Amino acid sequence: MTSKAKSQQESSSQAEDRDDTDEREETQYSYPALKIHQNGHDIYHTSIPVDDLFPFAFVDRASDDPEQGYQRKFDSRRAVEIAEYLSTPGKSIPGNIILSAQAAAELTYTRKSKQLSYQRIPEAFAVVDGQHRLWGYYKCSVRHRVPVAIYVGLTHEAEAELFLDIHTKQKGVPKAHLINVKRIAGTETAAEANLRHLFTRLSAEEESPLRGKLTVGDPGPGKLSRVSFDNALLRAQKSDLIARQPPEKQYELILNYLRAIENVIDDKEQLVRRGYFGAIFDVFDDVVRKAKKEHNSVKLPALKSVISAFSDISESNYPGPAKRQRLVDEMSRRLHSDTSIDSDDI
Repeated sequence: MTSKAKSQQESSSQAEDRDDTDEREETQYSYPALKIHQNGHDIYHTSIPVDDLFPFAFVDRASDDPEQGYQRKFDSRRAVEIAEYLSTPGKSIPGNIILSAQAAAELTYTRKSKQLSYQRIPEAFAVVDGQHRLWGYYKCSVRHRVPVAIYVGLTHEAEAELFLDIHTKQKGVPKAHLINVKRIAGTETAAEANLRHLFTRLSAEEESPLRGKLTVGDPGPGKLSRVSFDNALLRAQKSDLIARQPPEKQYELILNYLRAIENVIDDKEQLVRRGYFGAIFDVFDDVVRKAKKEHNSVKLPALKSVISAFSDISESNYPGPAKRQRLVDEMSRRLHSDTSIDSDDI
């Protein structure tokens, strides 16, 4: 597959439809195809062996031709990941790669036998969507057939518009929903399963400050999303202080930490605001270590004593971008404000 930097020849001609009785000689290769007509477009759905397709396709990349290119920059790492996925038994990618047949392809469709053929020449097809998948098929050790949807008669401008429509009209699946689907699919990691158990218990148990305040969907007033919860707790779990504890003790420590926060902060509603919630778990390791060092305990009273150093910090005083990081910086400054060195310490 090539990257085309020069101006593309417009493909304004339609595919030739013919009957089996046509005396024109058949090309060597043809593929069973389904032709559909949709809002003025003829689109052919078929599958083609990757080695019969890859050498005859090209990509108009903006990085090669800023004036005419519309495709994103090629990411070789992503292509390799797709190739590895396609090499794994049981894995598949059913989605079509979207192609635009160029005039030079001389696309031919035989109505009666429903066979599609084309001239195998360089740049017969422009890849409108799926360049990384096509590269993945090509790099894959298994020589798969590639499912494709082939448009005919598109100008260069129409190809760019189709690319734009594909990537702006489709709405991605929310991350919170994908997290739940991982459990159903059995692909959840041990860390993800632990986060799910923490989320479920802290959302339901009576002693939890987060009871009734966590949601698996979009967050609303007074609610914290599963995604924000996971992102914050993942940072806390990187601490070896908690990582080496059994799940029940992890839960107990996190519960006591949240209870201590709720007990001492002035604005209790900010506990479930994304920026503040993320910030308190960014300083989790520092708080727990300081409680152990100063009180030889990480139980509720010791944690409250340490957290009181930043109990009056209000999220509302940190508007705009980088809110969480600015909250973290101020919390950290206060936690360590009693630590200084003089010349005798060095």
